[in-house]
Amino acid sequence: MAELEHVPDKEAKQIENIIQLTINQMRKRYPDGKPSLRGVHTKDHGCVTAIFKVREDLLEDLRIGVFANPGHEYQAWIRYSNAAVTITPDSPTGARGQVHGGRGLAVKLMGVSGTPLMPPHGPLTQDFVMVNHPVFPFANVEDYEALSDILLKDSDNADKADRFFERMQRKPSTDPVTVRAIRSFEIVTRIQSLSVGSTPKSGAYQAPPASPFDNQYFGAAPFLFGEDRVMKFSTKPVSPNTASPRSVTDPDYLRAAMHERLTAPGASDVVFEFQVQVRKASDLTSKIIDEEIEDVCFEWEEGKHPFVTVAKITIPPQDFTTPERMALCENLNFTPWHGIAEHRPLGGINRLRRGVYEASAGFRHMPKEPAHF
Repeated sequence: MAELEHVPDKEAKQIENIIQLTINQMRKRYPDGKPSLRGVHTKDHGCVTAIFKVREDLLEDLRIGVFANPGHEYQAWIRYSNAAVTITPDSPTGARGQVHGGRGLAVKLMGVSGTPLMPPHGPLTQDFVMVNHPVFPFANVEDYEALSDILLKDSDNADKADRFFERMQRKPSTDPVTVRAIRSFEIVTRIQSLSVGSTPKSGAYQAPPASPFDNQYFGAAPFLFGEDRVMKFSTKPVSPNTASPRSVTDPDYLRAAMHERLTAPGASDVVFEFQVQVRKASDLTSKIIDEEIEDVCFEWEEGKHPFVTVAKITIPPQDFTTPERMALCENLNFTPWHGIAEHRPLGGINRLRRGVYEASAGFRHMPKEPAHF
């Protein structure tokens, strides 16, 4: 197999530090025995059941991993969420006025077979974890360590977290840290924007959705696609509602819209296409690995690497607001490392996610005692 990753010498220690910072953040958020929620994507809009069906006419060279058998259907769970680290209104008002934020979609395929990436705690699953923007705002482990330290010291204060962007003025404009900070600021600004810009690279990546069913979601980071190729993946709504959200002043308007869509009289299926961008590992030069595998702020150009539909996701009408479903939703764990070897996560942020997700899930389900006990 061709070389696909460049692991910095200091990365292992940085990941260890981020894991500890994450646990300390969670201790600070949930003191005195309070139940712990997720470290990120804390607020869900709901968890739904779905059918994930591999395309029946899938091309031979795309029949890899969970897509190996055309026409095969997987039962699936899907969780929709806000990306924020705490539970807040879906579109909160802060020092800069009202802003939107990143939204998440996580798919868990059941009944998967293959070589697991990590020892499964139950039946083997394949998770696909996504956000509604094609890149992540923080490029690598070094930058995420800086952000994690700020979040802990400032108690998740969103306005103070902007201190990360002070890095834009600290060094010459050609310094790599400065360059990444400027780019991160641009990405965060687009994620929070209230409207799509006049040019392809200005304003929001997508129009704010009427419901969580009305945006496209992206894996953003790279993954293996078999032994000699790499991929990024996405889910794209087949028939999105292009209307504006009804009431962004409702703190839970996304859950309300999602519930109405699935329970209204005559409600119909919600359908997404699951798509992949596939590239040959042999085409990845050392420079490309640095820029397009290790740096998750880098978007793969669709003109050069088009998305191809490999499966269909069908969400039937259902009520996901029962106490039983809401409890199950809170207990579901998603990680890019729940999966099989053919789809191994690649790059620094994915290497970080393995340890952080495991530590966060472990802390969340650990019995708590009051801090003063």
